[in-house]
Amino acid sequence: MVKNWDKVSSKFLIENKIFKLREDRVISPKKESEHPVWVIDTPDWVNIIPITKNNEVILINQHRFGTEKLCLEVPGGMVDEGEEPMDAAIRELSEETGYTSSEVIEIGRVEPNPALMSNHTYSYLALGVCQTEEKKLDGMEDIEILKRPIDEIPSLIEKGEIEHALVICAFYFYNQYLSK
Repeated sequence: MVKNWDKVSSKFLIENKIFKLREDRVISPKKESEHPVWVIDTPDWVNIIPITKNNEVILINQHRFGTEKLCLEVPGGMVDEGEEPMDAAIRELSEETGYTSSEVIEIGRVEPNPALMSNHTYSYLALGVCQTEEKKLDGMEDIEILKRPIDEIPSLIEKGEIEHALVICAFYFYNQYLSK
């Protein structure tokens, strides 16, 4: 039977505003041998699927440094320390798009990469969104807002226009929400 591994020690190798890289020493329960493992501690993340009364999804297009290209996504970001995930999703929607909603529903949660990361990503659905304010982008954001009919999302994923795994997870949760 598979068992959890015991942690012998832990130290941070790198710490910054976005993440901490941690090296743990762990004991294999099977071989009773010690091994180093590396973990990225990062705040939880949120995604929010904003849908207008006309069944259009508000998408954002922005440059991503990891892939060095533009990425079509839903609004999202990090949960600030002491902030609830739903509040973070509502904040990110407002900051990145200027859209707001009076009906926000949690539709799912995933572990983005449990092999290396310690956080969760929460997905939300915002219904009946409308633009009520201006975007409030920080210096690291340059975002284009696009509207697409919700029915086009599967095609955008199939064609590789939406490739962000956590965004695709959010749309999976959306489909599960609709089927209930």
